Amino acid sequence: MTASQEPKDVDAFILQQLELMLSQKGNRLDSTNRRQRIAAAVHFETLSKNYTQLSVPAVAKRAGVSTATLYRLFPDDNALYEAGYNLGLQQYLDWLTYDFVHPNPLLRLATLLDRRVQVWTRPKAMEALSPLYYMICDRDPNLSARVTPYLKYSSDFWLGQFKKLKAEGYLHLEPDWNLIEIFWGPIESLLFYPTVQTDLPYVSDTSKFEDCWRATDDFLTLYGTPHFQTNRNKLNWDADLAAFRTAKSV
Repeated sequence: MTASQEPKDVDAFILQQLELMLSQKGNRLDSTNRRQRIAAAVHFETLSKNYTQLSVPAVAKRAGVSTATLYRLFPDDNALYEAGYNLGLQQYLDWLTYDFVHPNPLLRLATLLDRRVQVWTRPKAMEALSPLYYMICDRDPNLSARVTPYLKYSSDFWLGQFKKLKAEGYLHLEPDWNLIEIFWGPIESLLFYPTVQTDLPYVSDTSKFEDCWRATDDFLTLYGTPHFQTNRNKLNWDADLAAFRTAKSV
C-alpha cells in the first residue's frame, strides 16, 4: 500500500477494518464468522460509547444475528465485552505496527511515531496507557499476561525498523531496546506524561506530526551516520516536511 492509500488516522484505520469484518461474505452461519462479526460489532459500538452504555440489541443488529444467537456464542456480558476489548487491542496494535514504506527515514520514523501519538492521545487510550494501568498490570498476573504479548509485538516491530535503518547505513548504533527508549523518550515526555499527571491535553505549537518530526530529526542528528546526513542534503529529505505543511495549510 502506498503512502497516498494509507488511512489518514487511527479512527479511519479501525473503521476500515471493522467494516470489512462486518461485511465479509464467507459463510455467515459459521460460528467463527459470527463470533468475529459480533466482536467487531462490540468494538464498533464502543468507539463512540463507554462499555457500560453498550446495547446488546444494537450489537446483535450490527452483527446481523439475533440476540439469542449472540448469547449462545457469548454466554454473558463479560464474555461479550472481553471479545470486543481483545479485538480493539489487536486493531490498535495493528495500526501501531502497520508498516510505512518510504525511502526518507525522517518521514518514515516520524510517521510511525505519530501513529503512537494518535493512539496515546485518544481519551479512551489515555486510561489504558496510564501509569496506574501498568501498576494494575503488575498486581494482576492475568491482566499482565494478556497485555505483555502486545507490548512485545510492538517492541519487536520497532526493533525491525531500527535494524532496517542500520542496514540502510543510516544508524551507527546497534538496534536494541535502550535505543528505542532513547528515540521514544522525548515525545513521551512532551506529549504523554504531562497529560497523565495533570489531565491537561498537550497542545502543539505547530502539529503533533511536526513534534514527531523534530524528535526524529534530533535522534538521527545524534545517532545517524555521515551517510544519512549526505543523503539528507543530496535527496532533499526535508522537503517532505515542507510538503506536509503545505498540504495542511490548503
